[in-house]
Amino acid sequence: MEYKIITDVRDFEILENEWNLIFDRNNFSVFQSFIFNYYSWKEILIQSSLNSLFIIKIIQNNITIGFFPLYNDKTNTLRFINDVHSDFCDIILDKEIDLNNLLQFIFKDCEQKKIQLINLKENSILTQFSVNNYQYNLISYVSAKYTDFEVNKGLFPDNCAKLLCKERGEIRRIVKKNLNCKHYVLSKSHSSFPIDEILKLRQKMINNGSRSNKFLPIVMLKLIEKLYNYHYIEISCVKDSEVRAILFVMKNKNDSLFWIDLYDNIGYTSTLNNYISYIAVKSLENKICINLGRGAYKWKIAKFRPNIYELYTVNYFSSWFFRLSFLIKNHFISVITLIYRKFIK
Repeated sequence: MEYKIITDVRDFEILENEWNLIFDRNNFSVFQSFIFNYYSWKEILIQSSLNSLFIIKIIQNNITIGFFPLYNDKTNTLRFINDVHSDFCDIILDKEIDLNNLLQFIFKDCEQKKIQLINLKENSILTQFSVNNYQYNLISYVSAKYTDFEVNKGLFPDNCAKLLCKERGEIRRIVKKNLNCKHYVLSKSHSSFPIDEILKLRQKMINNGSRSNKFLPIVMLKLIEKLYNYHYIEISCVKDSEVRAILFVMKNKNDSLFWIDLYDNIGYTSTLNNYISYIAVKSLENKICINLGRGAYKWKIAKFRPNIYELYTVNYFSSWFFRLSFLIKNHFISVITLIYRKFIK
C-alpha cells in the first residue's frame, strides 16, 4: 500500500476524475463527493490560514483505491473536511484496506498527534476498527443520531407503511391547513439558484431569534450553490404571496436527505408542510428513502415514525500521553460548563 499526501488546492483539483470514479462505483453520501469536499475547502476552510489541507491518496498496485479527505485545524488536529456541516463523514474507499497500516503512516511517518472523526455511521470501517481494537490509543462513543424511513410509490401518506392512522390524519390536517400555499421543487435543470429568496428567509430567521447572525454565511451559500449547479441538491419550497419555507435536499439516486431548513416563523408548521409536500411529489412515481439527517428531533419522530440510528465520534492518538491529555482537558471543560450553568440558573 502506498500513500500520497495532498496539501495544495491545485493538486486537490486534479483528483476530481479519480475521486468521481470511486464515488460513482460505491454507495456514499453527497458529503463524500468531490464537489462537496473541494468547494468546502476552497470556499470555506481555506479562509483561515490556521487550516492546512491533508488529503491522503491511497494507492494499491499503482491504482488509486481511496481518499481520506482530512485537514489540520488550528489545534493541529486532523479532521474530515467540513465535518461540522456534514451529516455523515467517512473515508472514501473502493476496497478494504489495512486501517492499522494507514494510522501508522499518519502517526509515525507524518508525525501527526491526533485525529478526530465525527458523524461516522456504525458500518463505517473507521467505526468498526475502533470497536475491535481496544489496545489502540483511541476513544470512541455515540455522539449523535440520524433518522430515515421508506415511502412506497403512491399517494402520501397512505403509501408509508410505518405511519399509523393518527400520523396520517395529522399529515392530512396540515396539508388542508396550508391549501393556500403552493409547493415547488427547484433544480438546476430548469431554475437558477434562488439566492434572493434564500437571503430574505435567512434574515427573517435571524430577526425573529430562531437563528443567530452566523447562520448560513455567504461562504456556506456559495458551497450550496455549487452543489445545486452540479445537481447534487434540489430545493423544495412553499409559498403563498411570498416564500414561507425552503429546504435543501441532497439527492443520491432515489434517496433524499433533508439537509438545511429555512422558514418564516419560530414554529415548524411551514417546514412540516414543506417536508410533506416534497415527499408527496417524489413518491408519486417512485419508491423513495427519506433521510431526515443528523439529529433525532422529537417532532420529526412524532410525525414520521422514522428508523433511528447512531452516529459515532472516534478520536485516534499517537500515544497514551495525548489520549490522557485529551481526557483531562475534556473533563475540565465539563466541570467548568456544569459550574457555569448552575451559576446562570
